[in-house]
Amino acid sequence: MLDLRDCEIAFTGRLTTMNRDQAFSLAQVLGAKPQNWVTKQTDYLVVGLIETVLGEEPITKKLLTGTPTISEREFLAWCQARLAQWSRSLDG
Repeated sequence: MLDLRDCEIAFTGRLTTMNRDQAFSLAQVLGAKPQNWVTKQTDYLVVGLIETVLGEEPITKKLLTGTPTISEREFLAWCQARLAQWSRSLDG
């Protein structure tokens, strides 16, 4: 599984499970480094739903940067795995 700890991540598209502020907070608490814009230092772009006109390519400016992408589902799987790690460490 992908480990986003210490990775700079950005979000694009509409997230279906939480709003952007919640995603930022969750990512930060779990060890990622969320940012508002894609830069040369961005490691991954988390892609939510991209709304388009019928027949158009689902593209955003952030997607055009060539930054490696992961889905919202992959981001959530990482969050779940990190929370499970924390839970195990608390159980001793």
